Amino acid sequence: MDLGLSGASVFVAAASKGLGLGAATQFAAEGANVAIASRSADNLDTARKAILDETGCDDDAVFTVKMDLSDADAIESGIAATTAEFGGLDVLVTNHGGPNNASFKDTSLEAFDEGYNDVLRSTVVQCKAALPALRDGGGAITHLVAASAAEPTPHGTLGNVFRPGIYGLSKTLANEEGENGVRSNCVAPRGVLSDRIESKITARAEREGITESKVRELRVAELPLPEMGTTEEFGKAVAFVSSPAASYVTGSVLPVDGGWSSRLL
Repeated sequence: MDLGLSGASVFVAAASKGLGLGAATQFAAEGANVAIASRSADNLDTARKAILDETGCDDDAVFTVKMDLSDADAIESGIAATTAEFGGLDVLVTNHGGPNNASFKDTSLEAFDEGYNDVLRSTVVQCKAALPALRDGGGAITHLVAASAAEPTPHGTLGNVFRPGIYGLSKTLANEEGENGVRSNCVAPRGVLSDRIESKITARAEREGITESKVRELRVAELPLPEMGTTEEFGKAVAFVSSPAASYVTGSVLPVDGGWSSRLL
């Protein structure tokens, strides 16, 4: 299927590793011009090279933006630079780094403030900064937000509190911006093996006194499918939902979770 992304302009936040990088790579593979954002210049250089090597796209098809998601001015400047570089913007992929895992008891008020700023507020800022360009000819906003936001997990207080707000934001944008030709959806991962999940596997193994191999077995046991997913599989889902091929899809949440959410009503 031709997704209709050739020549499209895409901005992907937190895209130097993991799920963001997986999504950015698939956009580039579909012929889009992609801006990848991260606070680390070194990670951006590595990610850009990886995308170019894997997809064979032109050098000028991947634009890097050094940007800290805790800095609203940096977000606005990064999206403005992308719009200027590519002559417009067709897709915004919001993303954020994983918040620290801790129980409610062990999460301070200061940590809640930081979690709000890094997860929810940064997503709002990304949307406000991108919408003027997205309205010009129509576009898509796709939010990368964990499937577990619908079913809070132990030791995930900050994510449990703030990530559901992104679901609500996405539906609000779908309702308000449809008349402007802008769609808004969420793509919800779980069981996708990324750098973040590897670190969570290590942390759980240490916390419970078991091997990392055993933690992987336990995670796979939660899924109807017999193995964990890849960032490539996840990225393909993101590219589809963001593309003209999904032009009649908005206000939705697409789980990419190996069937984990099938147990939810």
